[in-house]
Amino acid sequence: MTTFLEIAYNIIAPIFLVVGVAVTLDRRLHVDPRPLSQLVVYLFTPFMVLDGIANSDLTGSETGQLVALALGVSVLTALVGWLVARAIRLDRRLIGVFVLSVTLINAGNYGIPLNRFAFGEPGEARAMIYFVITVAVSNTLGVFLASSGTVSARRALRNVLSVPLPYAVVLGFALNAADVTLPVPLARATGLLGDAAIPAMLTVLGLQLSRASLRLDELRPALVAVGLRLAVAPVIAVALVMLLNMNGVTRQVSIVQSAMPTAVIGGVLATEFGGREDAEFVTSVILLSTALSMLTLSILLSLVM
Repeated sequence: MTTFLEIAYNIIAPIFLVVGVAVTLDRRLHVDPRPLSQLVVYLFTPFMVLDGIANSDLTGSETGQLVALALGVSVLTALVGWLVARAIRLDRRLIGVFVLSVTLINAGNYGIPLNRFAFGEPGEARAMIYFVITVAVSNTLGVFLASSGTVSARRALRNVLSVPLPYAVVLGFALNAADVTLPVPLARATGLLGDAAIPAMLTVLGLQLSRASLRLDELRPALVAVGLRLAVAPVIAVALVMLLNMNGVTRQVSIVQSAMPTAVIGGVLATEFGGREDAEFVTSVILLSTALSMLTLSILLSLVM
């Protein structure tokens, strides 16, 4: 078992150093994160996923387990979040964004680099599969929660299909299944673009967190949401891991990804489909969960490694 301090120093600290540099840069230069976010979504991440899946050693059964677990954790966490929101008597406006902040996780620009540092390339490949499922959840269940059911399923599906990530996944699996090797120029270009994804992701995370704020009047429900996201969700994942008989790196990545803090996309969805107060609540949860994840993920990694 790797010690807590080794995990915090060697795996968690490098991530937050990059994020901290981005926060500092934004405070001085007021960098617009949108152009870099677009590059991450439409260029770097698809090529990282394509390269990772095409060259991975994942079996069909492992992929199926990851997909089932990611969906299971999302649905069960949302259900627990809804039950808790009703139990603590949140008003109707807040229930949707409360569940949203509990359900959507930062499996991309936080989870992928973390699993890469912790488990190497095998961990990164498995983290990508989990990430792809969270993207689908964000653009369907996430939109539904943010808008309290006012958005159409057609629009949610269109959001999913408008980005190149799903197509990169399909192409990556096709190349892997056919055991096709890309020509050297294409392979190297794909690798270079994919390698840019992680530093770009962490930079975007820092720029987004630089704009986050904490609302003290909603601190109690925000802390409850953080507890569900960082502590209860991985417990759900452990139960599902046992049910699905997962082992090795696939098991480790599944549990760790399930314990990621709230995704920044949650604030974006709350802003677009909810209201100002909704967005401020989700932003508070994002800020608190990301900060506290330094401790919780260090502990969790020390247990699963």
